[in-house]
Amino acid sequence: MSTGIIFIFALVLVAVSTVVIMILKGNQSQLQSSLKLLKENMDSLERNLDTKSSNLRSEISETMQGSRQELQSGLMQTTQLLEQKVAGLDQKLDVRLGNLTNQVGSKLEQNLKDGFVQFEKIQTHLRQAELQLLNLNTVGSSINELNNLLKLPHLRGNFGEAVLENLLSDLLPRDSFELQYRIVPNSTERVDAVIRYPGCVLPIDSKFPREQILPLFETNDPAQLEVARKNLSSVMKILAKSIKEKYIHTEHGTTEMALLFVPSETLYIEVIRNMTLNQDIARMKVFVVSPNTLSVTLHAISMARNYYEMAKGVEKTISEVKKAQQHFKNFEGRFEEVGTALNKAQAAFNTAATHLGRYESAVTRLGANELSTEIPTTLPA
Repeated sequence: MSTGIIFIFALVLVAVSTVVIMILKGNQSQLQSSLKLLKENMDSLERNLDTKSSNLRSEISETMQGSRQELQSGLMQTTQLLEQKVAGLDQKLDVRLGNLTNQVGSKLEQNLKDGFVQFEKIQTHLRQAELQLLNLNTVGSSINELNNLLKLPHLRGNFGEAVLENLLSDLLPRDSFELQYRIVPNSTERVDAVIRYPGCVLPIDSKFPREQILPLFETNDPAQLEVARKNLSSVMKILAKSIKEKYIHTEHGTTEMALLFVPSETLYIEVIRNMTLNQDIARMKVFVVSPNTLSVTLHAISMARNYYEMAKGVEKTISEVKKAQQHFKNFEGRFEEVGTALNKAQAAFNTAATHLGRYESAVTRLGANELSTEIPTTLPA
């Protein structure tokens, strides 16, 4: 339709241009004929335009109708596809929701079962804890009974000696130590134990000053603690001096030192934390040991003893080798003597063989001479 309007507009411009030119030239008759022709052309153009417009409307109407039908068909197909997809999604959603419901249900059921199992375990642990508390009460009463027993001095001594004996038996051979050893002959004093060395013994005596250490744990008063530590220091010095006087006797085969065994790590810590006390005791050649430190010491002694036995074995081997060397030298001398005698015998044998050969030759010649003299006398005349 826009093309027809442009065409009409162009014809009008041509006609107007023609009229203007004719007016300018003053040709009226030609102008009238031109106007008549222009009118005819305009009428023809209008008819053509109407025809084309009606045709165009028909085409547009048909096109729009086809497009509307195609659009409706597409919308219907799209609607069907959407309905199918929605139906499929509904089915998948139902399946997934069903699976999820089953999973959640099974997990809840499993969690409930696990919860009951854990609850039973907790109940079991609680029963065990209750039994352990009962055992602790029993152990506590036993500790109280042991504590009451240890209040007696002779029982404390036996306790320390038993701990010392167990350590020695566990870490050393039986022939390398001795219990209740008398150091000074004809003396009534016996040290709790000695460790045997080549040519000497190491004294070990057990002490357990319980009365002096208990106040350290029965009060938090700094003044009382200081008094208790001073009392402990005094008692430990007295014990160390007693051990030095009774058991360190080098003239009777002891070492120049001795060990003071305390069967309590707590007591040992209280002793070693006092540097002045340690120095005073060390000047007496007495050294404090606990179960742990004595175990380390005994282990080192056991290793040293093994090395010593090995060294003794090496020395014995070296001695045997020296003896074997001496025997070999003696055998070599005798062998040389036998060789010299054999050489002499060989020389004598060679000399005798020479003489024998000479004698044999002489005898042979002598026999030949006798045969030559006897033959003529026996022949006939």
